Amino acid sequence: MVDARRAFSGDPAIEVQSALPGWTRLQFTPHQGARERIIGFVHSAMADLPGDLGEQLTLAVDELLGNSIEHGARADAAATINFTFLRTSRLIVFHIRDPGAGFSFDAMAHAAISNPPKEPLRHAHYRAQAGMRPGGFGIMLVKQIADELLYSETGNEVVLIKYLDNGAGSH
Repeated sequence: MVDARRAFSGDPAIEVQSALPGWTRLQFTPHQGARERIIGFVHSAMADLPGDLGEQLTLAVDELLGNSIEHGARADAAATINFTFLRTSRLIVFHIRDPGAGFSFDAMAHAAISNPPKEPLRHAHYRAQAGMRPGGFGIMLVKQIADELLYSETGNEVVLIKYLDNGAGSH
């Protein structure tokens, strides 16, 4: 396992609250540099996974962190986001909590996850009309990678679970 204290040494924006093998907990201020460093750490910590599983999980975590920074913390330098990464021989868990008010899937017309099956690009039209940047596929993508994706009642916390076979591959 990659040593979190060494990985984030000297970065005042990232506080390492736990660096045990298998249990990393970070608190960080929401800016692109912190996100990139955390993603680099996650990528290194999963380099031993078979096939492209580590790449897929890194992509999923990057998407979830991006949502927390952009929508939850609104890139407020005074805000903090909590990130926990657990790894055992049987599963990998990521938990992210941001200071935002959260969201409801019922109010996500801008995201592909809300599209009806016969209108796979409805959210793209909504985003264009609202003047939003192209996108909106993130949560749908993460749901394809995760075995379980759970949001808190308020929507400002997310848990991604990926089960491993005998500590090596995915289900």
